[in-house]
Amino acid sequence: MIKYFFLAIIVLGFLAGCSSVSVTNDYDPAADFSAYSTFSIYDGVIKDSELENVPLAKKRVLEAINNEMLTKGLTEAETAIADLIIYAHGGTTEKMNVNDYGYGYGGWWGPSPYGRDIDVSYYTQASLIIDFVDNSKKELVWRGIGSAALQDRGTPEERQQFIDEAVAQILNQYPPVE
Repeated sequence: MIKYFFLAIIVLGFLAGCSSVSVTNDYDPAADFSAYSTFSIYDGVIKDSELENVPLAKKRVLEAINNEMLTKGLTEAETAIADLIIYAHGGTTEKMNVNDYGYGYGGWWGPSPYGRDIDVSYYTQASLIIDFVDNSKKELVWRGIGSAALQDRGTPEERQQFIDEAVAQILNQYPPVE
């Protein structure tokens, strides 16, 4: 139970301060992105996605993706006829941050007897991955990834706002501009 509570805080809070969200993408240069006009968001279970353990976060992410796609002028459609199927999954990893300030210095007596000034801190980095699959070919054509260090945010409204902003940052790179 504690693990799921911690995971909920991680996934819900991963978008804290969207300016710190690092966004990357990759795509199939042979894909004709202008041909895609409809989409469907997969809302089933994605194995090994930590997003599955936090249903409220998953719901917020899928809603944010839907809103962004509508804003881009695409139309939501049934899975069977949609041009694109969109999958959202996420995960976390533990990271270590090391800051080495060199040798410490005392007063006139020389270097600090305590040696180097090194700060070590640990944090959790979360990633949200959004995949676009060409429904007719069943091939991945675009992937956007947003990653950030986690910070917990209080209210559900604040969490939704952070998720909305991060998803917007990730999907800002779709369709790719060549």
